[in-house]
Amino acid sequence: MRKFIPIFLLMNVCLLACNTQTNETQGKEDINKNSTPPNVLFVLADDHRWDLLGKTHPIIKTPTLDKLAEQGVKFNNAFVTTPICASSRISILTGLTERTHDYTFGQPKTGAVESSLMYPALLKKQGYQSAFVGKYEIKMSGDDEERFDYFKPLLQAKTENYKGKDMPQTYYISSLASDFIEQASEQPQPWAMSVNFWNPHAHDVDQENQYHYPPAFDSMYEDITIPEASLSDDADFEKLPDFLQDSIARKRWQYRFGSPDIYQKMTKRHYRAISSVDDALGRIIQTLKDTGQYENTIIIYTGDNGYFLNERQLAGKWYGWEEALRVPLIIFDPRQSLAKNKEVEDFALNIDIAPTILDFAGIDAPQSYQGKSLRPLLTESQDIEWRDEFFFEHMYQPKRVSIPPMVGVRTEKWKYVNFFKNGYEQLYDLTRDHAESENLATTTEYADILKRLREKTANYVALYESQRTDEVRKRESFKNTLPPDTQK
Repeated sequence: MRKFIPIFLLMNVCLLACNTQTNETQGKEDINKNSTPPNVLFVLADDHRWDLLGKTHPIIKTPTLDKLAEQGVKFNNAFVTTPICASSRISILTGLTERTHDYTFGQPKTGAVESSLMYPALLKKQGYQSAFVGKYEIKMSGDDEERFDYFKPLLQAKTENYKGKDMPQTYYISSLASDFIEQASEQPQPWAMSVNFWNPHAHDVDQENQYHYPPAFDSMYEDITIPEASLSDDADFEKLPDFLQDSIARKRWQYRFGSPDIYQKMTKRHYRAISSVDDALGRIIQTLKDTGQYENTIIIYTGDNGYFLNERQLAGKWYGWEEALRVPLIIFDPRQSLAKNKEVEDFALNIDIAPTILDFAGIDAPQSYQGKSLRPLLTESQDIEWRDEFFFEHMYQPKRVSIPPMVGVRTEKWKYVNFFKNGYEQLYDLTRDHAESENLATTTEYADILKRLREKTANYVALYESQRTDEVRKRESFKNTLPPDTQK
């Protein structure tokens, strides 16, 4: 029997096709309206985890970031490939995993090839003004003048002196950034600036107060009671293996969250530090508007790693749980009408930042980059091929404190973590256990899944090690961090 398609269905199909074509054409037209290469403002906060945004959180206030998300694109599944600041920041600059670039605390400078291919150096070579303000605390080969025209690295401090007056460091960073924007507005070439805030990172030497912020935020959240953290009972802590119970994450927990009163105090101080970054970003954006550069400046905001706030009665980051790996990510492109008030569920990684910024600037990313440009996800009206899993790790092994190294893989459904030096594995079913409360690694029912993810992890280790440059491969340091045997 011959089948007929109702005329209204044909009309809907035609309309859908026309709308798709119109959207794609509109996106190109938006950019073509202004052929001037865009400026890029990349903003990085330290220890800002993904869920602490006013747009989605019931307590914390981040009006600048909320507005940026409404005007741009918010990535709901953004992660770092290494949850510690030094390694993550090198991954952001180079588009490489820690396994490949081999930089973390205590390691030699990032290799000559990796340093020469970091995105600010490539932008500078292509005529961009390149700037950096704020937390650096990393070591790159070569001279910083090769990468930056305006370079203001800062150690952590509560206050700084700006034009003869003391001010909170967070505002000092925004003032230096605004100075560059004003200078750049008088130059013909486009610019790219990385603004790295120290906040909300703890001041580790100040165990009494830990987190600091401008005095204007002193009373913020004062009359609010912070709800208990997920999995923060004694029983949740006691489920952890001894090596995690004895790690620095527990030692720092004592003075950050070790009692209900301390938890309330420190969590509020952490929230205030985040809100102060939000306010400082607002000041920078106002400078963009005042100098007439706002409409041609792409703004990217993210964190260098996540942060434990008493989950499992731990503090810090370093491990494989969502609280440590997951970060906020917002991209605002004022030239794109289609990239407004949009949320993306695809996995975005810190190693995607470098190729994304180069893509915005019209510069091809090096073949060595392991990340992918996020730009297609901002406006594509149809599904595009994208990753459905990623590799993560933490290799820093300090002598003075205990931070057990780990490797792992996260898919949309599963997470596998291997603390390979301690002989301990974790397996979580993320679709039914969002809090990662039940470790299935020793459950016979999931043995095949465990084996498959263990093999995936081993394959990623081999792949990323094979992509090291000769300089990195020859380093003596690798004798102390040999590839883990993840295939038991």
